[in-house]
This record gives sequence, structure tokens and C-alpha cells, in this order.
Amino acid sequence: MTPIAHEAARSSPPLFGESALELEVRDVMTSRVVSVPDDATLQEAIDLMGAYWIHGILVVGSRTGTPLGWITTRGLLGLVGISGAAPVTAAITEEAKAIEPTASLRSAIYALSFPGMTRLLVRRRDDAEPQGVITDYDLTVRATRLSRRPA
Repeated sequence: MTPIAHEAARSSPPLFGESALELEVRDVMTSRVVSVPDDATLQEAIDLMGAYWIHGILVVGSRTGTPLGWITTRGLLGLVGISGAAPVTAAITEEAKAIEPTASLRSAIYALSFPGMTRLLVRRRDDAEPQGVITDYDLTVRATRLSRRPA
């Protein structure tokens, strides 16, 4: 880093400061959760991911609607050669963990810091229906933008 760039970086406010950590999960979550039933094929799930331009899709029980786990683009890299006719459950590579919509971003950062966790369902404990999903993108880009807005 050049001396001028170093000085500019030192004198500017942090991109992700304490004000961002004061936000709630619902402030930065993605409100749409795209899901696929557990009796779908992997090809159907991949087609949905492409149609919605998303990196993860939730697999839910077709009878109960219970979240079973996530199929992610990163997880699919380890399944090169698998048939598109395979059941979606064969491609689940991430657990479907949840966080409360009123939880702090600090809590979400902690939850997403565990290995293999890239997204969290956002829902109230007493509600089976997710309100959204929060990812590392939401925690960095969206939270940074919101925390820098004038009050």
C-alpha cells in the first residue's frame, strides 16, 4: 500500500463499525427464501437456483415443510459427476440453522463463523415459516451500506 493510500485508509471510518453491529438481522436479511421439496431432483433444484440467481436453495420436507438443509453452489462443487436425476437430499451440504429476526448482527456473525455455515434461516422460534435468510453478503455489503447512512 502506498503512503497516501495507507493514510487515507487510516483516516477514513471503518467500513463495518459498531453501528453495523447494532442492526438487527431483519434489517439486512434477504426476505425471499427459495425452497424445493425433498422429492425433487437435483436438476430441478439447480434450475431454480439459476432462475433466481441464488447460491443456495433450501430443501424442505414435502409433507411437513420442515427445513432439511441447504444445497449450495459451493457444496455442488464437491459433487461433480452426480446425476441431475439424483434426489435433492443427496446434495444437501449445509444444515438449516435458524436465527431470530430481532437477533443482533453480532449474533449472526458468530453463528456464521462456524465451519460449513454460510447462511441462516430467519424465523421466530414459534413460527415454522421462515421470514428470510441471512448470508455473509447480507452481513457485509448490506450492513455496511445501512450503517453508513445518515441518521
